[in-house]
Amino acid sequence: MVKKIEALYNALLPFKVVTFDDIVQQSLTIIEGSANRRYVYRKYVKRLVETGKLQPVRKGLYTVLSPLEKKEEYEPDKLLLASKIRREYYLGFHTALEYYGCAYSAFNEAYVCVQPKNRFDTFSYKRFNFKPVFVKDTTSQVIEKTYQNNTLKVSSKERTFIECVDRPQYAGGWEECVKSLENLSGINIQQLINLTLKQGRKGLQSRIGYVLELLKNRSPFYEHINDSTISELKTGIKGQPQYLVRGKKSSLNRQWNLYIPDDIEEELKVI
Repeated sequence: MVKKIEALYNALLPFKVVTFDDIVQQSLTIIEGSANRRYVYRKYVKRLVETGKLQPVRKGLYTVLSPLEKKEEYEPDKLLLASKIRREYYLGFHTALEYYGCAYSAFNEAYVCVQPKNRFDTFSYKRFNFKPVFVKDTTSQVIEKTYQNNTLKVSSKERTFIECVDRPQYAGGWEECVKSLENLSGINIQQLINLTLKQGRKGLQSRIGYVLELLKNRSPFYEHINDSTISELKTGIKGQPQYLVRGKKSSLNRQWNLYIPDDIEEELKVI
């Protein structure tokens, strides 16, 4: 039995974070016969937890500690752990910015985008908080990346840009959002604009257009953008102006039909 437990542990160790389903799958090549899930838990998982080789995070989710890692000192990989919470998901917003290496600040939060039917309660593990963000679509503009011997799903750079501008509360607020997007290289601007126009939301077009112009003057990653390309977002944006940030003293930017906080330039200088 000890040899089988060790074999299972060695099979799980490279993954660092595993679900109970992962454990059952790995056990198929180690346990003779077709052991049921209850047997796997009672004979293997429970004992690995008791010996400190598996550490429960929440029901059905475990970290795998190496022989040199101590339970009290162990710090998990936030992105890897977030990728194991749900099957249908993607890492988005500020968490995607962190994955792409452009986030201005490091957050303790991880945003896991799921459909409402796959909701989970916000929970904490070690110093990290894992929070669901509800979205309608978890497949479009979502790419799979190899990460730490696992596969994680993350929003494309273009979808990340759009969603952060659309819901900046999940990107750390406007200042953190803009400062992070400044460093997001490699965006396909035409694809970004096409995706924005496809949504048919005039307020979103205004915000994306304004932010692109802002970044064009602030970041070398955007300085190549033609004004005529950005102008595509002005299609049909006439009507009642919207606010970039509600509750702040603002002035109307007629070009984008958008109320812009009077102090936004100053705030972007000091963060």
